[in-house]
Amino acid sequence: MKRRFIAGAKCPKCQALDRVVMLTSGDDEWIECIDCGYSENRPTHVEEPEVPAVPDDIGVIQFKPRQQK
Repeated sequence: MKRRFIAGAKCPKCQALDRVVMLTSGDDEWIECIDCGYSENRPTHVEEPEVPAVPDDIGVIQFKPRQQK
């Protein structure tokens, strides 16, 4: 399993800064807060984003809450 901290990211639940890690295992990716344990799955299907009038170099990934086991 690969773990990478996301610099400047805030936890959506507890708002802790720089405490969010992205985990990768095979084809599965998710984020977790190391303070409160909140986690979200990376979406499996990507909706077509609107194409802006002026293209930029920034990509956005949206995560969804994980199902608790």
